[in-house]
Amino acid sequence: MKFFHTIRRILCLTAVLLIFAVACCAEETYGIGDEGLDLTEAISVHYPVVSGGADEELLSRINGLIREKCRIGDYLTRMPQLLSGGSLKAEWKGSILGGVFSCAVSAEGAVESVRRTHVWTAVSVDLRDGHEIMFEELFTDGDAAREKIEAYLEETVAPELSAHLSNSELTPLPDLFFLEQSGLTLLYPVSRLSTLSDRAGDIRIGWIVLKDELDLSEDSVPERIGVPDMIELTGQGAAKFRADAAEGMLTGIPITIGDSVQELTDRYHLLNDPDGYEGGRLFSLEGGCFRGVFLLTDDLTRGWENSRVDGIRMDQGCLWGLCVGETAREDWLSVLGEPDVSTEIGEEKAEVNRLVPGIRDEYRCGNYSLQLYSDGDGTLISIVLKE
Repeated sequence: MKFFHTIRRILCLTAVLLIFAVACCAEETYGIGDEGLDLTEAISVHYPVVSGGADEELLSRINGLIREKCRIGDYLTRMPQLLSGGSLKAEWKGSILGGVFSCAVSAEGAVESVRRTHVWTAVSVDLRDGHEIMFEELFTDGDAAREKIEAYLEETVAPELSAHLSNSELTPLPDLFFLEQSGLTLLYPVSRLSTLSDRAGDIRIGWIVLKDELDLSEDSVPERIGVPDMIELTGQGAAKFRADAAEGMLTGIPITIGDSVQELTDRYHLLNDPDGYEGGRLFSLEGGCFRGVFLLTDDLTRGWENSRVDGIRMDQGCLWGLCVGETAREDWLSVLGEPDVSTEIGEEKAEVNRLVPGIRDEYRCGNYSLQLYSDGDGTLISIVLKE
């Protein structure tokens, strides 16, 4: 009898250990490294590699999927063929959030033939089991979500596009997408959507646009990557917002105050000619992450070789529940608290700053000033971060 009690205790302990092991695996710590090859300054291929975790076979499958979906093997094979003449530069962006890895690879140059072009590839992977995350996993109803996104593209995004684009076919939705906490980015082939610099286009859609279609249930992909914090104004989200601002950044915008304007325009290209505002200039860059976003710079010369980013202004989108065009001033006052300074913006001041009359609330975040502008109705119209 004592023997059976001992066996039972051992089996129970084993079950507990197995449960603990499964829980630990679910919380595995992963990192992202950069790998690649540089043959010349004009021939360079870099791609992400996921590291960490205890399951080597799973990790191998994950990295194999990344290389396959992002065509890394094709690009590496192509490189030596261009040594006699030609260029190919592949670079990536990506992150790990809640055990979900998502990346997009940009390849520009003689990607497939001697003709210069630009190609997006992308993949999103669940690091728990290594499966590729599909579009439908993000929503309660994939078809309804597609209809909602297509209507948004046609009604809101299409009117913003330049009439000078060679290609501007936004619908139907492209096959590729990239996940970030700040939004869903659609990646197009250059034959369907091209930029003024003849690169393949991308459109970021803030999660707030899709809030009614998203699957926000416990342990869903959107819930794991932190979408609820992005679309609802909470104290936790406000703390993250302030933390980023204290580093001179706005979440989801790949710019830091102090960056070189010349380097940014070389990398992302100008969307249109810089506009002026009181004491400086507003720069717009190409790319889905820059929709409704302006760089604030000096106005010292006609050139900008020595200019730096003095501020970042966001006139569209939603960050940590602060949604331009939706959030009421009383709501952010209740969560962020009373501002350090509040200033009324009259018509003359508003006009020279490309705004409308209202109120500017300033919060100090480290060495930076986070400014929230509301219109006469008390609705958020602009988020600005300055030194």
